[in-house]
Amino acid sequence: MAGRAKSFDVLLAGYFGFGNLGDELLAEAAVKNLGACGVPPRRISILSNRPSKSPTSIGISPFDRWKITDIAKALDMSRSMLLAGGGLFQDATSARSCVYYGSLVWAAHLKSVPVAAIGQSVGPLSGSFSKFLTRGALRKCEYIAVRDKASAEVVSSMGIVCSSMPDPVMSLEIPENGGGEAVLVNIRPVSGDGTAVRAVLEAAKALDAEGANLLCVAMSKEDALLMEKLQESHSLPRCGIAAPRSAGEFFDIARRARAAVGMRLHFGILSMLSGLDVALSPYDPKISSFAEEWGLKLLKIGNIAENFDIIKLLTKSRFGDKRNFEKIRLLVFRQFETALGRMLEEYDE
Repeated sequence: MAGRAKSFDVLLAGYFGFGNLGDELLAEAAVKNLGACGVPPRRISILSNRPSKSPTSIGISPFDRWKITDIAKALDMSRSMLLAGGGLFQDATSARSCVYYGSLVWAAHLKSVPVAAIGQSVGPLSGSFSKFLTRGALRKCEYIAVRDKASAEVVSSMGIVCSSMPDPVMSLEIPENGGGEAVLVNIRPVSGDGTAVRAVLEAAKALDAEGANLLCVAMSKEDALLMEKLQESHSLPRCGIAAPRSAGEFFDIARRARAAVGMRLHFGILSMLSGLDVALSPYDPKISSFAEEWGLKLLKIGNIAENFDIIKLLTKSRFGDKRNFEKIRLLVFRQFETALGRMLEEYDE
């Protein structure tokens, strides 16, 4: 195959190495699915915030995402670059993410390295500069697959063709779970008026009043710090805070639970994969899209009083929702296979 002299077939780019479990699982899912496509870990590189300590660097070659020399070297050594999932193009807090990934795609384009973007959430994009950067970057991609309906609408509004797919994390293997009694709670920092956080806090208080055994789950250090602060201010009922560092650790925690209420997308995904009854607070359009697609409960953030019925259902929920995710794994694999084919075909030309 032409171009095989390069050290790596795929360079993974995303929000990797920051200690956010969901993003680390996206990298794990990418390595798993690329392996199924015939690309072994030794032929995969990754841009990481902490290349020497990131768990995603196990078995693959890490480069520092902040060093221009490392980025240039990684691109020079790779046949393609894959934006491997997550909300990379959004300006909910600032345009920095759009600037970084937009610049990264431009750098790859200048070095004739084909790019694909899969498992993406695109938006919200409120600024014209963010929209300009996102549109320019996505137009340079050989293939795009988004993970929710809202993102598909944003991309289509730019006149760009995209496919739809499940979140790549949904392709991970699921262990058997007999179900426990706890209700998992996740709260993450968000900008804005805090109504999405308050919805979860009120749900947690109501569950605690009903006698539920609560267990907080931090998907990042920021989650843990926020929930500790909320417990100290008595805004969140006192309970243990677990900080899983892998899908396996999360599933071990989920064995003790029957339901979950929270905010982060991958908290919802892992909880659903574990068979728990899930209610999510829609702080972002991707949460609403995911919950609607999979029939999960959505907390109301405009009128918290309307959540009473949802909370009552969580207190009575029983483990036992068995879903068949084999088709989902195949759909995710097919998207990786298509993206890889498009990129390497372009490279070999």
